[in-house]
Amino acid sequence: MTTQEMTATTPAPAPPASEKQVYKDLYRAFAYFGLISILGAQLYGLRYSESAPFQNYGYNLLLYAAFALPHLILTRSWYKQAFWGNPAGTPRGRRFYIYVTNITWFLVLIFQRPVSGFSLPEGNAVVELLRFAGTMGFLLSVLLFFQGVTFGMIDGLLGVPGTVSAYTHGAETPLFTEGQYAEVRHPMYRAVVLAGVSSLLIHPNSAQLLWVLLIEATFLLFIPIEEAQLIAARGDDYRKYQERTPWRLFKGIW
Repeated sequence: MTTQEMTATTPAPAPPASEKQVYKDLYRAFAYFGLISILGAQLYGLRYSESAPFQNYGYNLLLYAAFALPHLILTRSWYKQAFWGNPAGTPRGRRFYIYVTNITWFLVLIFQRPVSGFSLPEGNAVVELLRFAGTMGFLLSVLLFFQGVTFGMIDGLLGVPGTVSAYTHGAETPLFTEGQYAEVRHPMYRAVVLAGVSSLLIHPNSAQLLWVLLIEATFLLFIPIEEAQLIAARGDDYRKYQERTPWRLFKGIW
C-alpha cells in the first residue's frame, strides 16, 4: 500500500471530547433560543406604526413565506427519506431543520417592517385591564406548552447531539396518549394558539394581528400534514388514538 493510499483510506480522527461538548452547548443554546423566540416575539410585540406604508403588508407576507415554506418542506416524509434515508428523520436531519428554521425565523424578526392600521388607545382603563388579562393568559399558555415536558425531551425534540430523539413520527419514540394528549391530539399547538390570542390583548393593534394570524395559520395547516405522517408511520395505533381522542386542538370545537 502506498503512502497516498494509506492517506486516502485512513479515517479522520474524531474531534476531542471537549470540542464535542462545546458544539453541543452552543447548539443547545441556539436551538432553545429559537424555540422560545416563537413565543417571546408574540409577548414582546411585532412592529406597528400608524404612519407605515400599506406596501409593508406585502413585504412582510413575502418575508414570512421565506420562513414558512422551507419549514413545511423540511418536515415532509418524502424529503426526509430522500435526503436522510429515513422518512421519520435522523438526528442530523433534525439539526439541519433547526438551523434552517431558526435562521429564517430570525431574519423575519430582524427585517420585518412596521404595518399600519388599528390600535387601541393606551392608558384606557379597559384596555389596560385587557392587557393584564392577556399577560396572565400568555403565562398560562407557556405552562401548557411545557406541561409534562422535561429538558431531556426538549433536547430530543431539537436534536441536541447525544440525546434520544423525541416527538418524531416513527416508532423510535412512544406515542403520547396520556395527560393533555388524552384531551386533544396537539396540546402544544393549542398552547401556541392561546399564546397568540393572549398576545393580541397585550398588543391590540393590526401588526400583532397580522403576525398572529400568520403564525397560527402555519400551525393549523401543519396539523393534517403531521397526522398523515403519523398514520403512515404508526398505522392502526394512531387511528385508534384518533378515535379515543377526536379533538385536534379544542374539545368540542376542532
